[in-house]
Amino acid sequence: MSIEQVKIEIRRFLKEEDRLALCLSGKWGVGKTYTWETLLTEAFKNKAVSPTRYAYVSLFGLESLGDVRRSLFENTVESAAFKSMEPFEATTSSVSDRVSHFASKWRAGAGIIRGMPIIADYSSLAEKVGFLDVRDQIVCFDDLERLSDHLALKDVLGLISFLKEKKRCKVVLVLNNEALKEQDADDFKKQLEKIIDINLVFSPTAQEVAGIAISDAAAVHLQWVGEYTTTLGISNIRTIFKLLRIAGRLEEILNGYDERIIKQAIHSACLYGFALYQPTEAPPIKNITEKRSYAFFAGDKDERTPEEIQWSELLSAYGYQSADAFDVAIFDSMRRGFYDEIRIKREADVLAQQRSLHDQDAAFSKAWSIYHDSFDDNAVEFAAELRRSIIDYAAAISPRNLSASIKTLKQLGYGDDIEDLIIGYIEKRNDGKEFWSTDPFMPTFDIEDPDVAAAFARKAAEFNDNPKLQNVLADIVRNKGWGEGMLEFIDKHSADDFYAILKATKGKELRRVVYGLTYFRRIANADETMQSITEKAISALQRIGAESLINRLRVEKFGITFSETA
Repeated sequence: MSIEQVKIEIRRFLKEEDRLALCLSGKWGVGKTYTWETLLTEAFKNKAVSPTRYAYVSLFGLESLGDVRRSLFENTVESAAFKSMEPFEATTSSVSDRVSHFASKWRAGAGIIRGMPIIADYSSLAEKVGFLDVRDQIVCFDDLERLSDHLALKDVLGLISFLKEKKRCKVVLVLNNEALKEQDADDFKKQLEKIIDINLVFSPTAQEVAGIAISDAAAVHLQWVGEYTTTLGISNIRTIFKLLRIAGRLEEILNGYDERIIKQAIHSACLYGFALYQPTEAPPIKNITEKRSYAFFAGDKDERTPEEIQWSELLSAYGYQSADAFDVAIFDSMRRGFYDEIRIKREADVLAQQRSLHDQDAAFSKAWSIYHDSFDDNAVEFAAELRRSIIDYAAAISPRNLSASIKTLKQLGYGDDIEDLIIGYIEKRNDGKEFWSTDPFMPTFDIEDPDVAAAFARKAAEFNDNPKLQNVLADIVRNKGWGEGMLEFIDKHSADDFYAILKATKGKELRRVVYGLTYFRRIANADETMQSITEKAISALQRIGAESLINRLRVEKFGITFSETA
């Protein structure tokens, strides 16, 4: 049945004068109870309900039929209760007043006027006498599938029949019939037609469940939750409510950030919540949080299991590739139940900077689209937009693209004040010497325009720092190669220099320095410079190994040997 059909039938049931029994069945978490209570509240407020008293009883945890009868009495409320924020809870005072009232009637009927406490035995009185008050009302029994082993299903069904036939009650039964125990399931099927007048199956789609949980007037970030849970196929309303709370918390933490960052946070959180709260239905957490290769999404299907294909297709449809540091910060917070605001904001700042550069790059590309996308005579427009973009979006423009832009402006005849334009670009950047330098130890940028190259050289000359030996050695290890002048620079250092740097360096950087100094031992046709570096490096390492037994062991793991007399 569609959710609208279910709602129509429930509204009709609530208005109906005849005392009927309605069964509302469906899987756990799809919003059965929530929908029932929402429609019930609506009916009371619109005075479209009969009768006007109500009791809600969860059968979970009740051990006997006496417990059920007592719970019916305790949880009965009048129509006025639906004007409050908690319409389904009977207050202590209201129950006490009703118990006192019926205790008085009971004493009077028995001729016992004096000497008896108002409530001699509350439990017994509520069960036996209080149950007399349960009549002409709506009764909702929930969680039938979670009955105690001490409470027989046939007894509950018998009570439902009694309430309907003898107590003039309308009865609603809410359950997940698929979760009934085998014997109970058989008994329920046999008695269903005898007791139940209206049998509704509540099986909403993910989109319908999102519609139940999220109103059309909800804030935008909550609307995103509905969109994302629908795409993921989440039809558990409890999960959606959790995600709504998480979305609200993230929106609070990230208030003031770019909307796209907040949207990414909620987008990722919905996926992580699906995996955390419904692990049997969602992609495994490992598949979500770990970086995956292109083959995971587009590899040969024959090489992947059906589940891997299913998850990869779902994640692709969801628009999720992999988790960045910002996503991981959110996932860790959700998993621990504590939001590390400092970490989330720190990663959001990094993401904001990346977004800004991406936006600037897109704007710079848009300026170039004037050139590439037509044969119009629009050189003036293009030149003006390109000049403006070079200054406004300098942070996103690489040296190579700057060089190409300057070259094009010159070719079009707009090179009169090119030097000022290049200076403006340089002033907008806050980069170190490595960015500006044409030193062989630094990355090259393929700068063709001589004015740009000269300006970069002048900027690099403003820095006084010399190349650091550690950085050069790390570059050799990282790149598995070296540029012109690198070997000569390393060989300028003595064995004592190598010793000093090895003793001063710690952690992972130490391993890079050792590997860099000994890199040329593996070169079959090493030249004199390489051999010189290797000899000095071995000498420095042997010197360190001779200082202590532990250092000797440390040095030997790098393949350095010692003579017997060492």
